Parts: sequence; structure tokens; C-alpha cells
Amino acid sequence: MTRARPGRVLRTLLLVLLGVVAAVLLVAAIALPPLARSRTREALAGMKDARGEFQDVNVSLFPLRYTITRLKISRRDALLKDPTLYAERLTVTLRWTPLLRGVFAGNLDGERVKAVFEEPRPGPDTPLPSLSELVPVRAVLERVQLRDSEVLYAWVRKEGWPMLWAHGIEATLENLGSRPGLVEGPMVLAARGKIARKGTVWFAVTADPLAERLTFAGSAGAQDFDPSQLNAYLSPKTDVTLTPGSYSMKMSFRCDAGKLTGTIDPQLVGSEVQSDGDVGSALKAFFGKIVLANAGPTEGTRPSGAIAIRDDLTDPKLQLAPRLEKVIENGFVLGLQEALKRQYSGKLEASSKPEPTPLKAKK
Repeated sequence: MTRARPGRVLRTLLLVLLGVVAAVLLVAAIALPPLARSRTREALAGMKDARGEFQDVNVSLFPLRYTITRLKISRRDALLKDPTLYAERLTVTLRWTPLLRGVFAGNLDGERVKAVFEEPRPGPDTPLPSLSELVPVRAVLERVQLRDSEVLYAWVRKEGWPMLWAHGIEATLENLGSRPGLVEGPMVLAARGKIARKGTVWFAVTADPLAERLTFAGSAGAQDFDPSQLNAYLSPKTDVTLTPGSYSMKMSFRCDAGKLTGTIDPQLVGSEVQSDGDVGSALKAFFGKIVLANAGPTEGTRPSGAIAIRDDLTDPKLQLAPRLEKVIENGFVLGLQEALKRQYSGKLEASSKPEPTPLKAKK
């Protein structure tokens, strides 16, 4: 009777184990997609204030990947008919090595994502959930990339529901951890897109989203934006029209533990203000603080035309996302105000007050 060689036994055992693993993976590959679709439907059906639907869900184990197509999520109290969020495709890819250590780390890739925002009801801002509340596990978003995406903002509390449409958006977010100590270095966020019929806007920011007080730095800008696109947002009661032109702006800013400083450099070509009434009062009703007829240059205006800015964002209750959005928005509007004033007066002059002008980004 011949004895089996140890090498042959080991090889046979290995082949059997590989066969078992292959069978398990095959069963898992067959069973996972229906299970993933079912769990996705349950998750969407369980949303309290919204409803959702999708076309299909696919999953794989190697790489560990989840893909959902034609996702639609609509808020139940939305006034617009458009879905609050639409994505032609969203793919989440996780890495096995961090997962085995208890950390969900990976990438999110989005194709043709559209987000619709409606002007909120009057009153204090509703606080956003913290990162730990939003992501209740140890997780790292190593990279998020959105391609050919859109954002629509509607002033649904104003007459005619004017809208601002940004499209062709390419955006990336890198190095975001849900807990302290999961990543090294700052979070990095960048985006570029087109505004309505004419104009490009962009921004690039680094930030510490877990800092006790707001800490971020970056730059933003607009190129060849046509101010006449704002006519839809000017109430008919203001009796004012902006003629076609080209507005460009560059902005840099830094916020260290809530202390914001920066500069805005606006340029305007061609656009003029037309009104049958008092131009200054009409535009003040829209911009909130501009008075074209008699006001001198904005305080902090340098001889070069750049405007120094500042703000106090040291309140620890202030949140990064809404305040960062407000810093960029107010910089865009402040630059346009000053550019229109220069166009109206026909001159560029430095301010007699060298102190930076407040950006008023708290609200």
C-alpha cells in the first residue's frame, strides 16, 4: 500500500480550499446584488422627510464596490418639482486593508449629479449634523469626484421664483475623516463650473473640519460673468436693470481660529446700471448696503483696486460648510457692488479708510 506524499496531500487540500472559497464567492456574487437592492429600497423608504427611487444597484467584492444608478431623492416639503438630489451614477469603492482594521476608507465617484436648493424659510439657520452624527463609524473619504454635475438654487420666497443655475461642474474633495486622528493634513476641496448662460466660477479650499473654531484658507473667482443675468433676481419694485457686460473677480482668504482676512480684486467691463428712478436706492434694495450715487470707495480699497476684507467667525457654534459658502458668496457680491460703483462714478480710487471692510459672513 502506497503512502500519499505530503506535497500531494497539501496540494489537494489547497485545491479543495480554493474550490470552497470560489464556491462561496460565486454564491456571494449571485446573492449580493438582490440583497443590496433590497437594502437600498429599505433605506430609501425609511427616510422621514424625503422619498427616493433608483434604477439599479450593483455590488462586487473584489474590488469592494457599490454602484447605484439614476438615484432620485425628493424632499416631501419641496416646492419645486425637480428631485432634491439626482445622480446618474454614484460609485463607492472601499479598501479591504483599512476595513479589516475597523475603518471604512475609500472613494466616491459621481456622474451627472444634480442638487436643487430652495431658499430657506425666514429665521435662524438650521444646524447641520456634525461629522460624527452624519457618519457614525470611523471613516475616511480619501477622494470624492463629481463630473458634469449641476446645482440649482431657487429663491422660492421671492416673486417669480428666480433661479441660479450652475452646470458643467467638476469637483473634488480629498482627505476627509469622520474622527480626529484618521487622516494627516487638511481636507482639500475644489470645484469649477459655469453659471447660467455666461461665466465661470471656481474655488479651491483647504480646511480643518474638526477644528474647534473655523480654520480654512483658499481662493475663489469668477471669470466673464454677465451681470445682466442677475436681472431676474432684481425685484420689479426696484425698477433697475443691469445691461450685458463681463464681470471677473479674484478672491483670496484665510481664517485662523475664526479670524478671517483676505482680499477681493473685482473687474467689470461693459455693464451699466439703468433705472427710471434713483439708481442708488434701487440697488441698495437688492444688494443691501450699496449706494451708488454718493458713496465713495469701499473701506479697505487699495490704490490697485483690491479690497481688503475681514470678519470675526470665532463663535464655536459656526459651522464650516455654510460659513465657507457665505464667505465666497459675499465676496462675489461685494466685488460686484464695488465694480458697479466704479463703473457708475467712472473712476477707481483708494479708500481714505485703510481698515479692511467687514465681509458679514456670519449670517
